Amino acid sequence: MLINIALAFVLPWIFGTLYLHPKNRRLLPLVGTAFCILAIVINELGSYYGFWKLRTSLENEALEALPFNLGVYPVLASYMIFLIQRIGKPHFFILLITLFTTFLEGTYVHMERVIYGNGWNLVWTFFSYWIPYSVIYLYYRYLVSLRLLH
Repeated sequence: MLINIALAFVLPWIFGTLYLHPKNRRLLPLVGTAFCILAIVINELGSYYGFWKLRTSLENEALEALPFNLGVYPVLASYMIFLIQRIGKPHFFILLITLFTTFLEGTYVHMERVIYGNGWNLVWTFFSYWIPYSVIYLYYRYLVSLRLLH
């Protein structure tokens, strides 16, 4: 659990607050919070249906997933939107962040910290990240239309 807290929560938030927050103070609260919600819903559904399981010493797997849901996932989504704001090319950055997140999870699968079940694999994992990152991009476009983000 402590490794997950350090790698999936503390480290991403250090990079998020030191680099992203000073450049755009609205990005992390608006995009990060929305992605937290998506991550929690998707992780709970995947766990409930037995698609994946975190190897944990805790009885409650949701607690073990919190560092990911509140850390690395929202910060990566915020970085994705930051890069889209700065450079453009939304499809490229959605794909890039999706591949990166899939690689991170693949590392956890390889280390047997995440165990797949019911036919789940890294291809399905890719789509389980690609869809929410795409939804966050649409949400970002909506925030731009409201003039909450530029």
